[in-house]
Amino acid sequence: MPAGVVDALKEEWMSEALVDIGNPKEGRKLNRMTEVACPEGHGVMLQKSDPEQPHIWLEHCPVCEGVYLDAGEFTDLKYLTVVDWVKKLVAKPRG
Repeated sequence: MPAGVVDALKEEWMSEALVDIGNPKEGRKLNRMTEVACPEGHGVMLQKSDPEQPHIWLEHCPVCEGVYLDAGEFTDLKYLTVVDWVKKLVAKPRG
């Protein structure tokens, strides 16, 4: 999904029920992948961390501007909690 869509969906009520349909346990496994192919065929997507929640790593395509979220990531991204503030303090840079 395009990056702007992610931001718009964060504002929509119950959007996580529509977007985040995978198993978060499986999502944590997939989050260890370092090379995610763009579904539009533009090669390997780049990784970047969310500035507010650096423990969340998003894969994005610089060509089509699509964003890949592992299962559970959208819900985590949408709701900033006290736990996220603690994670921000201890998150180590990746890559």
